[in-house]
Amino acid sequence: MSALAWVLAAPAGALGALARFGTGRLMSARFGLHAPWGVLVVNLLGTFLMGLLVGINPAHGLVLILGAGFLGSYTTFSTWMAETDALAEARRANAALLNLVGPAVGGLMLGAAGFALGLMLG
Repeated sequence: MSALAWVLAAPAGALGALARFGTGRLMSARFGLHAPWGVLVVNLLGTFLMGLLVGINPAHGLVLILGAGFLGSYTTFSTWMAETDALAEARRANAALLNLVGPAVGGLMLGAAGFALGLMLG
C-alpha cells in the first residue's frame, strides 16, 4: 500500500460517516423508516460493497481507501448493537433477536454476493 492510500483513507472515512448520516436521514424522510431500518440498509449495502471491492482486487489501494476508510465509517457495528439493546430493553425480544440475526445473516449473504460479482468483474 502506498503512503497516499493511507493518507486518503482519513478523508474517505469522514465522507463515509457523512454518507451514513445522510442515508439514515433519507430512510427517515423518504420512507418514514426509523431505527433500526437506516442502520440495516447502511450495514447491508456496506457489506455488499466491501465484498465487491475485495472480489475485484484485494491488494489494491482502493480497498484501504474505500473499504477501510469510506465503508468502515459508513457501516456501524456500535449503532447496530445499541439499537438491538434498546429493543431488548423495551421488552421487544422478537424484534431484538431479528435485529441481531437478520443483519448478520443478510450481511454474510450480501458480502458473498458482492465478492462473487467482484471476481467476475475483476
